[in-house]
Amino acid sequence: MNSESRQWATVGLSALAVVVIGGLSGISGCNPHRDQLRPENLFEQIGRQRGQIIEPRKCILRVAILDRSFHDPSINESVWKTADEQAIAPEARRALQVNGLRIGRITGELPPDLESVLAAPPPHKVEPITFLLDDGEPTIISISEPVDQVSLLLNRENRPYGKDYQAASGHFRVIATHDGTNGVSLRFTPEIHHGPVQRSYQPIVNAAPYTPQQFKINDGQQEESLPDLAANLVLEPGQMAVVGCRPEHQRSLGAFLFTQSDSHADQRRQKLILVWADRNQLGTLGEKAAKTDRPVPSLAPKTKTEDQGKPEASTASTNDSQPERHARPTDGRTIR
Repeated sequence: MNSESRQWATVGLSALAVVVIGGLSGISGCNPHRDQLRPENLFEQIGRQRGQIIEPRKCILRVAILDRSFHDPSINESVWKTADEQAIAPEARRALQVNGLRIGRITGELPPDLESVLAAPPPHKVEPITFLLDDGEPTIISISEPVDQVSLLLNRENRPYGKDYQAASGHFRVIATHDGTNGVSLRFTPEIHHGPVQRSYQPIVNAAPYTPQQFKINDGQQEESLPDLAANLVLEPGQMAVVGCRPEHQRSLGAFLFTQSDSHADQRRQKLILVWADRNQLGTLGEKAAKTDRPVPSLAPKTKTEDQGKPEASTASTNDSQPERHARPTDGRTIR
């Protein structure tokens, strides 16, 4: 090899060394643009948009159950003068009416007498329970205490009939889903849980394929759902749902769910359900909640999530794929 060839070889080796050193410097952290070379940042730059973490859709329900004397004006007159029962579809509204039930929507402020009931001091203080739910997850609201025996007059699909139940209690299954930009759609379905508590084995939905079928032991009563009496209602910010009965319809489903005899006196009591609904926006729950004139009682509601467990529940069975939560009235008094 002549001197000129050796000189060109030396120059080539020097250039190669510079390239290798530069590459090692970028790997070792000297590259000022090294963050852009990370895989997650490369994916974020695709389409010239930054990546976003999308949180699963969630709904918040705040449930208050008022317990008043039978025919109390605050839950029988003024509330229904304010509530819009036309928000329920006509066919569903008629099915509720003939069974002694009524559901409406209130926009804005509550009637003054009903607001005073919510703001009552102990021992009559009303403490709403708040539920954080997945979109479409069912919730059980327990409204009536168990009775040993009851005979009801039901009207389903324009066919009236009577039926006897043993060890029966009344509930509403509520399903909340996102609706539109800010709304929450609620579906109320009445249920009657009755009979002795029985043990059953229910299949568990397998999360992964090709895994052995698993079962869970479930102790609960028979659950009779009344889907033909279900009603849908959409709540926007500043609105609430109200669910009650027509007390003049004796032995009806509404009278069974919302009225009962006082265990300490020969008097009857009547109940009313109020439901507020909210949802997460852009992946952050309540981050961009709209300002509203919706009445918010000055109290600290109890919150129940899946990690914290369930509120006081009936002995009804649960659904594996969509866990249920149960709510009972809490007004500072013992109800039997």
